[in-house]
Amino acid sequence: MSTATSTSERQLAVKVLTPEGAVFEGNVRMVIAPSVEGEIGILPRHMPVVALLRPGETRLRITDGDDVVLATTTGYMSVEFDTVVILVQQAEPYGDIDRARAEAALTRAREALAAAGDDEMVADHARAAIHRAENRLKVLDRNG
Repeated sequence: MSTATSTSERQLAVKVLTPEGAVFEGNVRMVIAPSVEGEIGILPRHMPVVALLRPGETRLRITDGDDVVLATTTGYMSVEFDTVVILVQQAEPYGDIDRARAEAALTRAREALAAAGDDEMVADHARAAIHRAENRLKVLDRNG
């Protein structure tokens, strides 16, 4: 294994963090994340940027054809040269998403929204749960 790093071999040091801890730490060739402005792709030597993230699919390209796919919620991404830190409320690896559990969560959240009545706090919580469940199902459908 060569220790020299050419421009084409450069990698990004990436951390994906949630309040519960690190979901991913490692080197990748590219990060593709769902910013509020649209998908953003980050390659090594990227200019510094801070991006707000929306719920969606975050893809960490390890090698061509080998990606780590995460269903992520809101948060932000900080990029500085070859370092990327993604801070989100939740990040669930594609392989850990259970379709039946996500569908059950979606059903429960829809029922909670229907029962919320005038309670905006309950309704907001239910809407957030709906978005999380729908996001997990979209990631499954897109990659399965």
